[in-house]
Amino acid sequence: MVDTLTTSSFLTSAQYADQQMSTAAEDDLLGRDAFLQLLTTQLTNQDPLDPMDNEAFVAQLAQFSSVEGIKGMQTSLESMSSAMRQDQMIAGANLMGKGVLVPGGAFANAGGQQAEGVAKLDFGAEALLLDIHDQDTGELIYSENLGSRGPGNHDLSWNGRTNTGDVAPKGNYIMSANVALNGEVKGAPVSTVSQVKSVKWDANLQELTLEINDGKYVSLSQVERISAYYLNTDY
Repeated sequence: MVDTLTTSSFLTSAQYADQQMSTAAEDDLLGRDAFLQLLTTQLTNQDPLDPMDNEAFVAQLAQFSSVEGIKGMQTSLESMSSAMRQDQMIAGANLMGKGVLVPGGAFANAGGQQAEGVAKLDFGAEALLLDIHDQDTGELIYSENLGSRGPGNHDLSWNGRTNTGDVAPKGNYIMSANVALNGEVKGAPVSTVSQVKSVKWDANLQELTLEINDGKYVSLSQVERISAYYLNTDY
């Protein structure tokens, strides 16, 4: 006995869309081969007296084209992302050994070498005070009154020596700036120059990160300025 096929044996466009969404949740969207096999089976076994409606047929093809278009777009975006990542890695390699100005006062010093930074003042200062502390012990190594300053960014420089004129030992230090204004002393944001030791791609952040000479990593987007060279090359 041969079963009679009816139009209920075939998927409407809405049913096909629901089936696609359900399959995606359980496994993945139907692939090209699976879809074509399903469509061929439907066409082969359809009732000659009641063939598939042209509108439903076109709708299924449009649905398939949409899925394939999305997959093609994903492939293109993945290729573009990979190319951009490679370009950033090449650009990052060119930063090796150079100095980058990044937020924060922490820096490493090979001993007696000059350190650079920038203090950011919102309202100016009657006196801008530069302090250098040993990061490990908290000891104040060097201090200097840089005089009055107006609002804006101001370069900071330390010659690598202590208040007594001795060469500061190799180690990790903190550069800080304080603003004396109207009888009050407040801290000011500081950025310091560090040497780039290596670069790597951070898969979580999806961006290039730089290893600077205090052993920390910063993102490329945090870099405020790049120096052509950096004196602290042997640390």
